[in-house]
Amino acid sequence: MLLSDRMQAVVGLVQPCDRIADIGCDHGYVAMELIKRHVCKKIIAMDINQGPLEQAKGNIRAYGMQEYITTRLSDGVEALEDGEVDGIVCAGMGGRLIINILTQGKDIISGMEQLVLQPQSEISEVRSFLRESGFVIDKEDMVFEDGKYYPMMHVVPCAFGKQEKQIADNLAEKCKKKGNSHSDEIAPPSISQVSKEEAEKLLRVQDTYGPYLLEKAHPVLKKYLLWQKENYENIRGNLMCQKKSTPRQQYRIAELDEELSDIVFCLYNYYA
Repeated sequence: MLLSDRMQAVVGLVQPCDRIADIGCDHGYVAMELIKRHVCKKIIAMDINQGPLEQAKGNIRAYGMQEYITTRLSDGVEALEDGEVDGIVCAGMGGRLIINILTQGKDIISGMEQLVLQPQSEISEVRSFLRESGFVIDKEDMVFEDGKYYPMMHVVPCAFGKQEKQIADNLAEKCKKKGNSHSDEIAPPSISQVSKEEAEKLLRVQDTYGPYLLEKAHPVLKKYLLWQKENYENIRGNLMCQKKSTPRQQYRIAELDEELSDIVFCLYNYYA
C-alpha cells in the first residue's frame, strides 16, 4: 500500500478520533492508513460508485482490516446517521462537489468535530463557503506533486465572525511591525479600525491562499505565489502588447492587476 505525498498529507491532518467517514474513498487507502497509524479506531469508507467501493472492499480484506473499516454506498454523507462519526475526510474531488456535500449534509456535518478537505479546484470558493457557513480552518498543509500544487485543510465548527477578526488582527499586527499601520496606538487595530477596502482584501487573500498557509509562511505556498506571479505577469504582458484593446481585455488586465497586487501583499507581509 503506497500513498502519494498528497494523500499522506491528508492523513496527517486527521486528528485522533473514535470514528471517521472517508467520503469518496476510492481504493480505501486513506482509511487503511488511518487505521495503520492508529489515528482512528473505526472508519466508514464511502463512495457514490459501486466499482471503487468493491475495489476498496478487496483491499481492506487483503490487509485484514475488515474489523476496523466498513464500506457503504453513499452520495456524500447521505447514508450516514446523525452522530455516527466524529468527522469526515473529503479528498481528491472538485471544490464545488465538496461544497454540495457540505450543503446537503449540513444538519449532520454541523455536529461533527472535524472535517479534512482537499479540494482539487475552486479552492477559494471552498474557503469562502466555510467561513460564511460558521466553520473555521484551524490547520492547513500544501504539497507539490507531479507538477501540481495541492492545498488541504482541517476544519472545525465555530461561531461566525471569529475567523474574520483573527485574520484582521493578525494582519494589522504584521503591518504595524512593518510600519504600514494606520494606527498610532501601541496595540494593533481591531477589525473595527480596519477600513472596508482593507478588510475585503484581507479576506480575499486568505480565501485565495489559505489563512494558516500564510500565517505559517508555508514554503510550498511561497513557491506557488512566485509561480503564479510569473504566470500573471506574462499574461498581462501579452495582453498589453495587443495593438487593439477590447473591453474584455481591459477587464482582464484589471483582474490581473488585482491578483498581482494580492500576491505582492502576501509575499511582503508573510515572507519578507
